[in-house]
Amino acid sequence: DMFFIMERNGYPLQNIWEGYYNYILGANAALDYIGDVNGTEAEKNYVIAQSLGLRAFYYFMLVNHFGAPYNYNKQALGVPLKLDSNLLPEDQLLMTRNTVEEVYNQIVDDLNEAERLFLTLSKDKQYEPNYLVSLPMIQLLKSRVFLYMENWKDAAIYANKVIKDWSFALVDLNNLPSPTVAEPYYNFTSLKSSEVIWLYGSVSDLTVFNDQSVEYEEEGYFGNTTYYREAFIASDNLIESFEDGDLRKEKYIAKEFNKDDEVFYEDSYTTFGKYKLSATGEPSGSENFALSFRLGEAYLNLAEAAAHNNDESTALSALKTLLAKRYEPDKFVEPTGLTGDALKTFIKNERRKELCFEGHRWFDLRRYAVSPKYPETKAITHVIFKPGTSLMDKAPYDRSYVLQPYGEDNAWVLPIPEEELVFNNGVMVDNPERIERE
Repeated sequence: DMFFIMERNGYPLQNIWEGYYNYILGANAALDYIGDVNGTEAEKNYVIAQSLGLRAFYYFMLVNHFGAPYNYNKQALGVPLKLDSNLLPEDQLLMTRNTVEEVYNQIVDDLNEAERLFLTLSKDKQYEPNYLVSLPMIQLLKSRVFLYMENWKDAAIYANKVIKDWSFALVDLNNLPSPTVAEPYYNFTSLKSSEVIWLYGSVSDLTVFNDQSVEYEEEGYFGNTTYYREAFIASDNLIESFEDGDLRKEKYIAKEFNKDDEVFYEDSYTTFGKYKLSATGEPSGSENFALSFRLGEAYLNLAEAAAHNNDESTALSALKTLLAKRYEPDKFVEPTGLTGDALKTFIKNERRKELCFEGHRWFDLRRYAVSPKYPETKAITHVIFKPGTSLMDKAPYDRSYVLQPYGEDNAWVLPIPEEELVFNNGVMVDNPERIERE
């Protein structure tokens, strides 16, 4: 059990099953008790719409961690649906897993009702520049959900609503200064950013491994103690995918910082960025959110949905609009003439670059891996470096972690936490056992 093993070994891995169900309980409680509080119908509809939007988002996250991709097997086991805050009677306490299809249907139902309620409100209440769920957040999440369901028509419709019905605007990376020691990175997870629709998540959840520098000493390794990042660095494959003139590599991804010499390491990139960082690469500032729903995703959702709907002109137009804000003007080559699988592959690659370290990549890899609509589906190799290896002189182990194609490997879904299996006394079914790996 990964959650138990990580905790036993002192790693601060969150039990996301427990965490999301705690959040769902909060949303359910708001929905259950809203009728018992004072307020106008409009005020109550505002709270109900937000609660439904949050519950849909939490279930979307759960089912994509613990269930099969929707486009692989809709009847596979997803996660239990609990839609009220009532404690169950003792003889009904045990929970079973709903199917992936049932969970997605509930997500869509919640989002549809949230959208309907938002549309009963005045325009100024449908979106406010605050930290609450809004109508454009609901619309962008619907676009994402429909994309995963391969409902290309509705995915495009809702991406277009986000782009056309609101005043969000793409940030032109050409207008942002290059990172310096004094002012290293632009904060893309702030309401001050014209792209941001909704903010969520704790920075510490993403940086906890990166922040832990560990002493390591080995005879013959420079003869003294050195320091290294405990777990993750940006992959060479990602860094090398950015073409000349693509400003996202330098503006989106934080570089390692040498505190002694007060300089950035040129070619050593971390696994975070986009939120407020100090000169030393540490999170800072009062708007300390890790992730966001932002406009860039809407353009990519539109492009992908249009490409699969044989509307290649719309796909290319969306890509052109987005990428013109990401490249140096004299090095930007418009994506023209792309069709079929070549266009879909191009969009896949752009999603990886544009949305890097924002929580999309793993879910995207899962849906790509199981759908015949996506070309070049294959296994994933994760290169592992020896402890103590300098970031400037990476030395991999003699083997890497290989995730075999979907259907041949069970590690595409997380195991159900052991405590849930024990508590539910055999009624809760775990995901299939994983392959033993060293």
